[in-house]
Amino acid sequence: MSIQRRNAAVQTRAISAFWRWWSAEGAGLLSGAITTGDYRDLPDTLDAMVKAIGPGLGWETGPGIRARHQFCVSGGGDPGLRVLAERWQRAAPPPTPMWEFAAARQHQPGMLAVTLEAAGKTINLGLARVSVTLDEERARANVSLHHPAFTRLTPGYRHQLSCLLLDWLLGEDNVQRWIGTINAAETEPPDSLPATALPEIIDALTTRHAHIGWTLEDAGTSSGPRTIIRALRPLRWIDHPLLDLHTALEVGYPQTRPDGLPDYDEAIDLHRIEEDLGAALGPRGLLVATQTSNGRRILHYYTDSEDQNGRDTIDRFARTRPQAEVTHTHDPGWTLISAFT
Repeated sequence: MSIQRRNAAVQTRAISAFWRWWSAEGAGLLSGAITTGDYRDLPDTLDAMVKAIGPGLGWETGPGIRARHQFCVSGGGDPGLRVLAERWQRAAPPPTPMWEFAAARQHQPGMLAVTLEAAGKTINLGLARVSVTLDEERARANVSLHHPAFTRLTPGYRHQLSCLLLDWLLGEDNVQRWIGTINAAETEPPDSLPATALPEIIDALTTRHAHIGWTLEDAGTSSGPRTIIRALRPLRWIDHPLLDLHTALEVGYPQTRPDGLPDYDEAIDLHRIEEDLGAALGPRGLLVATQTSNGRRILHYYTDSEDQNGRDTIDRFARTRPQAEVTHTHDPGWTLISAFT
C-alpha cells in the first residue's frame, strides 16, 4: 500500500472516530459548555480529535445559519487540508436545530463590530480599510488591507489578521475563489475604502464572471509548431475540493499540417476521445484544459484520489489508444494547471 493510501486510511478512521464521539457525547458536551461557559478540557479533546484527521486543521464554533450553533473545521486556506475538511463534513450526521457543520469559515461581517486582542494590542476591527485592484482577465481581486494598529504589529500578525478579516467578510471559500494577492499594508492606501465595502465589490465581480466556459488561446509563435490551449475559465479548485488528483492523458495524432496542429478529420477524432472518456468518467472526473501541439494533445483531468474508479477509468481508456501516456499527480490546489487559470 502506498504512503498516500495509508494516510488516507488513517484520515478516514480519524473522521469516523470524531463523528462517533460527537454523536455519543460530543454534541451534548459542547452544547452544555457553551451554555454554562465551563469548557474544562473539552477544547483539548476537540483539538486532538481534529488534528488526528489532519495536523494542520483548526476548528471553531460560531452562530449557525439554520441551526443555533455551527461547528467549523478549517484548513486555513491550504488546499490539501481543505480536502480533509470536506471529507469530514460529508461524513457528518444530519444537522440539528442546535448544530450545523462547515468545512470552511463562513462569512460573519458582524465581526467587524468587535474589538479583539492581538499580540497584546486592543484592536477595533471596524477601523479596517481596504484597497482593491481588479484583475478581470483572471477574475481576481488583489487586496491591500490596512488597520491603524498595523503600525504596532509584526508583519506576521498583520498578515494573519488580514486573512482573518477577509474570511469574516467573504467566507474562507470565497477568499480562495476570488481574492488574488493579499497585502497587509502598514500605511493606509490613498484609495482605501471601509473594509465593509469589500463584499459588494466581490459580489459584482462574481456576477460578471458567473459563467464558466471554454476559452481558446494560440500560444505558439510565427515559426515552428503552434500550441493551442483550451481551458475552462474562471477555473477554481475550490469549486471541486475533492478533485485532488491531476491526470495528464497524452494522445498522439498524425501530423499532416505544417504547423503541427490536427487537420479536420484528426480534430474530429480528438474530440471523440474527449466525449467518450467524458461519458465513461461521468461525474467522477472533470476535464479542465487541453494542450495541442506538434502531433500531441494533452488532456488535463481532475478526479478524487480516494475514488480509485476515476483513475482506473482513465487508465483503461488509455490502454485502448496506441501510444497514449498517462501521468497521475496528487495536486489538491490545481497548481499544475495554474498557467491556464
